Amino acid sequence: MKNFLKRLWNDERGNAFIENGLWIIVVVLLVAGAGYALANQGIKAKFTDIQNQVSNTQVPNIGGN
Repeated sequence: MKNFLKRLWNDERGNAFIENGLWIIVVVLLVAGAGYALANQGIKAKFTDIQNQVSNTQVPNIGGN
């Protein structure tokens, strides 16, 4: 049992796969965080401005009603 645990501890066959997976997770979380911040600070304000301008636009009555 002791030899098995020692071999299991020294076995490095799956380490590269796990390390690459962890790096991918870190990059995905950073990109998601940056996208969330951009959406809340930059794009949301622009859409709010557009919404206000559209809702305040006067539409002429062409039909004569």
